[in-house]
Amino acid sequence: MFWQIDLFLMTRFGKLSEITVSVLLWAALLPAPGIAAGDREGWHHFKDEGSHNEVFRDFAKAEQSYAKALQLANTSNASPAERGELMARLATAMLWQGKFDQAEPYFNELLKIIPGLKASGQRNEDFFSCVDALSNAYYERILGQKRIAGIQHSIRLIDTAFGDSYPELTRELVNLSYTYLALGMNREALTFANRAHSIAKKDKSEKGQIHRWKVLTLVGACRKATGDWNGARNAFVSAVDLAQKSPKGFSMTAASAKAQLAIIEFHFHNKEESMRLCKDAEYIYYDRLKWLENRRRSVTDAGLDLLPLAEMYIAFHDYKKAEPVCRKAIQWTSEFFGPQDPNLIKQYRVHGFILGRLGRAREAAKQEAAASSLARLYNTSVLSADEL
Repeated sequence: MFWQIDLFLMTRFGKLSEITVSVLLWAALLPAPGIAAGDREGWHHFKDEGSHNEVFRDFAKAEQSYAKALQLANTSNASPAERGELMARLATAMLWQGKFDQAEPYFNELLKIIPGLKASGQRNEDFFSCVDALSNAYYERILGQKRIAGIQHSIRLIDTAFGDSYPELTRELVNLSYTYLALGMNREALTFANRAHSIAKKDKSEKGQIHRWKVLTLVGACRKATGDWNGARNAFVSAVDLAQKSPKGFSMTAASAKAQLAIIEFHFHNKEESMRLCKDAEYIYYDRLKWLENRRRSVTDAGLDLLPLAEMYIAFHDYKKAEPVCRKAIQWTSEFFGPQDPNLIKQYRVHGFILGRLGRAREAAKQEAAASSLARLYNTSVLSADEL
């Protein structure tokens, strides 16, 4: 008989994505009589076996099963969609083992297969679900110097399979932009931030408008990093205006947008307006922090939104307020994205700068050493503490 198994796949945001698959359990667990090399339909058994292994997170065995299934499917009457589904499953199992190079041929082949399947007008839900899962795996599993390549692969899969209207594409572009920004590649970051914004503008729904002001906050950060202070001001003003009309406007990202705008106004010597925005950002930050702590949510992706608040306090030379905010940014970023996330490079260096101003030289040197070590991993220098 058939049983249903919920196959859980990690998403790019650290959450679980669920795909329900029907698996012939007795066939997956017991030897399958009559299955031999060249069996025209034997690949079904090995696909189900791979699904079973993936459920229990045995990705090495899943890889072996999917490889066998694909070998048999290539010599049978399996459809292009069925062979493509096996490629996507096989590549995903490889990525969960860190086998980026081994998965590359299947990634390239999928890019060739997808347009033909879309043009045929046939419904291939299983195939496209597996492609989506593979794009998740590329973002989740690629760390260190291969992170940018992983996100780019995810973007190409989404763009090819689902097009610009697919909501995950904007998120991937934002992730790529933030990664480039963290590595000091500011022009590249701005390119992808602008593309994300052009897509976000097309979504007129309430959710789309929420996403738009969050993307505008990123655009402003990129423009500021390139030295375009007027462009940054326009982006942050638009972000703040949209956030104030949004039910989600009371968030860490809204605090970040106001903090960034406060820094901009301080740069233009509008100190009174800068102080007003500073107080607004501060109020939102402490309110959201209290909300998270009351719900015992120790792990969040909001670490990226906290650094602008620390930098806002630095602009006013209030290092005592800046230090705990920057420390919290490091904590949240490392817990959510991992200890090798590139955003930590600047966070460590800003924290080191603050500690130095507070006379805590030994702690400052430790943070600068952590930043330098991580920067070497990504082959970048970004800024030293003295250049901040």
